[in-house]
Amino acid sequence: MEKSKNNSLYEFISSTSNEGFRYVNYETGYVIASARWRELFGIEKGKENDESSFKDILFKEDREKFRDKIERILGKQEENYEIEYRIKDGTTWIAHTGTHKYDKEGILIEKFSFFRDITKEKEKQLELEYMAYFDADTGVYNRNYFIKRLDRAIGKVLGGIYKRIQVMYLHIDNFNVVYDSIGFERGDELLIKFAKLLLQYSSHVVKVGRFSNNEFAIALYDAETENEIVDIYNDITDKLLTPFILSDGNEIYINVSAGITSYPEGGLNATELIKCADIAMYNVKRNSKNSMCIFEESMLNKFLKNVKLEKQLKIAVENLNFVLYYQPQYYAGRNELRGVEALIRWKINENEFVNPGDFIPMAEKNGCIVDIGEWVIRKALEDFVDWKMNYGYNGMISINISAVQLKDPDFSKLLTKYVKDKNVLPSDVEIEITESVLIQDFDITTKTLSELRKIGFKVSLDDFGTGYSSLSYLKNIPIDTLKIDKSFIDTVLTDTSTGIITDAVIKMVKQLGLETIAEGVETEEQYEYLKKVNCDNIQGFLLGKPMDSASIIELIKKLNDRY
Repeated sequence: MEKSKNNSLYEFISSTSNEGFRYVNYETGYVIASARWRELFGIEKGKENDESSFKDILFKEDREKFRDKIERILGKQEENYEIEYRIKDGTTWIAHTGTHKYDKEGILIEKFSFFRDITKEKEKQLELEYMAYFDADTGVYNRNYFIKRLDRAIGKVLGGIYKRIQVMYLHIDNFNVVYDSIGFERGDELLIKFAKLLLQYSSHVVKVGRFSNNEFAIALYDAETENEIVDIYNDITDKLLTPFILSDGNEIYINVSAGITSYPEGGLNATELIKCADIAMYNVKRNSKNSMCIFEESMLNKFLKNVKLEKQLKIAVENLNFVLYYQPQYYAGRNELRGVEALIRWKINENEFVNPGDFIPMAEKNGCIVDIGEWVIRKALEDFVDWKMNYGYNGMISINISAVQLKDPDFSKLLTKYVKDKNVLPSDVEIEITESVLIQDFDITTKTLSELRKIGFKVSLDDFGTGYSSLSYLKNIPIDTLKIDKSFIDTVLTDTSTGIITDAVIKMVKQLGLETIAEGVETEEQYEYLKKVNCDNIQGFLLGKPMDSASIIELIKKLNDRY
């Protein structure tokens, strides 16, 4: 009688429940299931007791997980349990809760099960998990999850599961230039295609992560050899010999610079490994690009030194701990002063200076160069006015300008204001830029330089011969003077090719109506050669080292007394 009442209760639950419901009595063989249960699993009415067909409906990849869970439950004689799994084609998720009842001998006698479709909830959960773990644009691991997984892998090395871990930090060279040239939509498409290339190497022991717009990392958890990650880099660069074809038909080539390190040489945790691989990568970028570098401890020491230097630089900018030195420029063949070039020095103490080559790139990177550059302009003009008004100086003042300053759309107005405030003629001021500055944002730079020349400023191109060195672009850039780099002058007398090139450059530049200055002239023989090939001006230790303003004043007096 009691069993009959229970069966009636189960039938009531089965007919009224919005969830899938199934009851099995193993003593009597009584089975009942709700219509919703049959609908979820696609089982015909009357076949509710066929458990084998039910298990076949489970998604293939989840069957073993389901079987193992149930076997553990039965083995421990647990009464209540929960499990999630997929059915059919793997797109439908089920939340399955159940209750088992056992007799005194531990034999299962009854089972109550409820089934709920949680597909939408699961999709939302998976979406949130994806956002937590993956980069939304490229589909590779995001920074945080990459580091988390890498730390786990380090634990497995300590546990003897993995042999060695290697990390490679990749940077797409000149990506901003490419991005600007093809637009943000095509630029994003290019990043996605590059990420897909990296994902070709992904496996259970190789993981790919994105760390910034154009920087990625690859971790190899169980490297067999010391060069295994190097082989991956070489394979990547081989693949990059073939262009990426974008949806608009454009064919884009890219290069990558990479830094490589290993555990534990490059650090004892994921963050340290990434930092050291990053340091090695920037070592490549400083020297050549489109190459790779394996981390060494000396790189970290240099990095830490630069970090300390950068902190000191910010203080120096606040306190203006700088001085200007000036190097004379002479007309070739005459002992007459053409002008002086203002050269900044960072004074740490009374006897110690920091080389501009060490702190100017740092200042450009962190933005300090704007304040430094404005100070240089103001100080150079102040000294220039002093020399002109009080000592009869008739030469020019040449001031180096950085790429960051030239990118400022108001730079022309700012420079004009400084000159006007000091009552200096623009024609007495020469703006000096390098080839690298010119080429970074060619259109913007040439536009700004054209504006400055219209106002009356002179423009000099420095370091010619060390960068892109294309004579073809000289006719298209708004300059007045070309400076021939010291590296040419050093070997002009000993290397026939250098002599031919120097002679040809001077002749061509003069035909274009430009003035020439030879830098780094240190011997009488070099001087005589440059006069012979009609170089206009000379600058170098032979005629004058960089000196402070007081020494320039003495030089002006000396030259004035001579004439």
